[in-house]
Amino acid sequence: MQSLLEKRKASLLSNLSRTFRDQYKRDWETRFVSTTPTMDEDQCYYNETIAFFYNRSGKHLATGWNTVSRLVMGLGITVCIFIMLANLLVMVAIYVNRRFHFPIYYLMANLAAADFFAGLAYFYLMFNTGPNTRRLTVSTWLLRQGLIDTSLTASVANLLAIAIERHITVFRMQLHTRMSNRRVVVVIVIIWTMSIVMGAIPSVGWNCICSLKSCSNMAPLYSNSYLVFWAVFNLVTFVVMVTLYAHIFVYVRQRTMRMSRHSSGQRRNRDTMMSLLKTVAIVLGAFIICWTPGLVILLLDVFCSSCNVLTYEKFFLLLAEFNSAMNPIIYSYRDKEMSATFRQILCCQRQENVNGTVAEGSDRSASSINHTVLGGGVNHHHHQHDHSVV
Repeated sequence: MQSLLEKRKASLLSNLSRTFRDQYKRDWETRFVSTTPTMDEDQCYYNETIAFFYNRSGKHLATGWNTVSRLVMGLGITVCIFIMLANLLVMVAIYVNRRFHFPIYYLMANLAAADFFAGLAYFYLMFNTGPNTRRLTVSTWLLRQGLIDTSLTASVANLLAIAIERHITVFRMQLHTRMSNRRVVVVIVIIWTMSIVMGAIPSVGWNCICSLKSCSNMAPLYSNSYLVFWAVFNLVTFVVMVTLYAHIFVYVRQRTMRMSRHSSGQRRNRDTMMSLLKTVAIVLGAFIICWTPGLVILLLDVFCSSCNVLTYEKFFLLLAEFNSAMNPIIYSYRDKEMSATFRQILCCQRQENVNGTVAEGSDRSASSINHTVLGGGVNHHHHQHDHSVV
């Protein structure tokens, strides 16, 4: 009898304890859990590690160096060094040669400065990528990406400014625009201000740190909406540049054909037209090849969940990086006066007299004869010292 009473007492206490425990759990969930923000809604994760964001987005975060990552890093560092040296050479050449003290060349120097900055940004990236990404904080990761965004925006904006300047100059039948130095400075300031703002936007709030559902797969801390905005912005710039250069191409070709019917210099005009066509083709081709794949995979990352864009991400990043290396070649090396200045700088030779005779070069540059195409052969005694880039 005593044993039966003890068992019933123990059972009653157990049921009572379970009742109080369940009631306490319900009260706790009502008071605290229902008012706590969920992970994907209102909570911010500025103190989380980079691995936290990469794991949520599904992007692989390397723990060690493999053959492919070492190859990409080695190639990237090599390209960065070339970018910085080549663009530094362009800036020095424009500074030391007074023949280049015109608005178009000031814009080219600013383009070289933007590409030099791109080289620095990529150099910083190469030493903070792969397994080294794990060591980054949220702030340093955003800084790493912001530097790249700033440099690439500055390069694209400079290319657009040069295209606009060439369009205005060609249709006014001038070798150099009459834009004052003050206006050139204003344009340069606008370019860098816009570039810095574009690069800083994710750091000041347009990211997914407080909204994990909107995180990108390629850039785990970037919001999908920002990547769409950035990609569309560059694609629109691309379309504008294509339109401007196509307009120049059609105009120069038509004018050259008209002049060929009324001039004895048909061969010279034909060579000039072909040189201009080559320059336009290289400019458009380099831009398309280097930028379009990266912009496309950014959009595919957002709108195509089944597309495995992460596999080709680093190769497209290197391809976009190559654009900064190509710009000095496209806009500077094709000018034979620029090439001569390069040789003088590299060989530590003294700059020749401005009124000296310039050695004949190949058809790499149309700058010494395109005044014949655009101006009908007027003022021949001036065009020897003018140079233009199309």
